[in-house]
Amino acid sequence: MDNDKIKNELRVLAEARGGRLFGVCRIHNLRDTFHFEIKVASEKLNTAISIGVPVSCAVLNTIIDRPNMLYKAHYQQINHILNDIAFALASHIIDLGFDAIPIPASKMLKWKPMRAHLSHREIAYKAGLGWWGRNNLLVSKEYGSQVRLATVLTDLELETDMPSGLDCGDCYACVEACPADAIGENRGDFNLDACFKKVSEFARPENIGSYICGLCLKPCRPKK
Repeated sequence: MDNDKIKNELRVLAEARGGRLFGVCRIHNLRDTFHFEIKVASEKLNTAISIGVPVSCAVLNTIIDRPNMLYKAHYQQINHILNDIAFALASHIIDLGFDAIPIPASKMLKWKPMRAHLSHREIAYKAGLGWWGRNNLLVSKEYGSQVRLATVLTDLELETDMPSGLDCGDCYACVEACPADAIGENRGDFNLDACFKKVSEFARPENIGSYICGLCLKPCRPKK
């Protein structure tokens, strides 16, 4: 079986389980940023598959000035779907005789400083799913920032996709929407400390109880 056919099989499998964005990239220059739990184990896994599942625009529209319980549940639902897709893709790859590691969606290993196994956004950017937005999130042409991500690492050599080459242009909707004033002119102006302070406020038990926000996602969607 040729690798183009395998890549299409994996894309179809992801779509059947709810994935709407799919791309592939090499990770040679990213491995140094990986968490130690996977850095050594992934030394021979030079391919990354990035998967995206869209967030419901209707759910985001229920958010007024802070995340609510509906958005929290939806956020958790999407993470579950992403983990299911990543597991299914990794299992299929392993059945073909290759190695694969499904990296869970939104699994924080450390909060100060924020640390995950890897950056799903960086891999999604390299895999052509979108570009870096002013809000420091991936922005796709299909869903804007209203998409969540997961990754599969593998030694299966697949044809790679190219970064989109697009940007936010003259859109500043997320800048105006951010309750922490954390978003600036460019991605480099993003104030992570201010963002985390506001998210930590939302995470208090008397509020939403989770480190989520969603307010900069709400206006970031391509017009139909």
